[in-house]
Amino acid sequence: MPRATLALVRALAAGWRPAVCLLVVACAGPPPTAPSHVLRDSSAPVPAATGRTAAGAGASAVPADSSVPGQAPAGSDHPDETSPVPGDIQSRPADLSQPGRPSAPDSPHVPEDSPAPGRSPLAHDPEPGRPAPPVPKAISPVGPPPPGLVDLRAALPGACFDIRYATADNFTGAVLPGYAAAGAWLRPRPAGALAKVQAAVSAEGLTLLVYDAYRPARASLAMVEWAERSGLRRLVDDGYIARRSGHNRGDTVDLTLARPGTCEPLDMGTAWDHFGPESHYARAGGDALSHRRRLRRIMQAQGFTPYDKEWWHFTFRDPDAAALDVAYQPAP
Repeated sequence: MPRATLALVRALAAGWRPAVCLLVVACAGPPPTAPSHVLRDSSAPVPAATGRTAAGAGASAVPADSSVPGQAPAGSDHPDETSPVPGDIQSRPADLSQPGRPSAPDSPHVPEDSPAPGRSPLAHDPEPGRPAPPVPKAISPVGPPPPGLVDLRAALPGACFDIRYATADNFTGAVLPGYAAAGAWLRPRPAGALAKVQAAVSAEGLTLLVYDAYRPARASLAMVEWAERSGLRRLVDDGYIARRSGHNRGDTVDLTLARPGTCEPLDMGTAWDHFGPESHYARAGGDALSHRRRLRRIMQAQGFTPYDKEWWHFTFRDPDAAALDVAYQPAP
């Protein structure tokens, strides 16, 4: 009998209980470890699967720092990045700062009779209700007017002129026929009456800004052709464009009030040649209406007749005036 066994038997016989414990410990293996179980709730994080456990389950190991697609990591500052619960309606607004993300489409149709206040779709108005002052530019000398017409630059000292039809900066986008130079002529009687208007506004610390005066007949016809070609025949039907105009006779003028020196026009609510209801004389308020009334009062005091659809349009009736088609030409 081995000595260790003999010693144990003797110890048992002697009643040495610690030996029994030693025998049990020596013969028994390590106790099996029960798997731990953590209840998942909203506050306790899910323990990451170890490589051994995952391998034993037949699944590939997942790194502990990986996250489920669409689910924000614990402690995220962006709760809107979490996946929505099925059945919920959670629309996330588009981030317009990200390239490649489309923005809302523009409206495919704008009613023709409701242009944006203060801005005409056909006129160059960089700021609603605030027409920009004319940009200073070199003006080529204009040739002398024919007999029966007066040059307004000579008749109106201190007045400003911005003859847009001699440039592409007008509703047609091109220089109108007959405007090879930026001239402004009128018949003698209307020109004399307008000189009195200029004197009156100068006494009030203002000046006149002339946009157009006598207009060659060929220019009026070109306007009508442009409207028909552009699908804007309504401008003719509504009385904004005409085949024959008082401008052709040399007794009608388009103008506004401006500040002397800078030629900055007063706020009239719309730009010149705004083809819409906002250009009607009574369709304004505040300072714009006050300025329109002021202009009309001064013009009517000298015999000019206003046109209700265009606050800038005034005619001095001259029974002897006839339509002309004499072009503005540069000085020789």
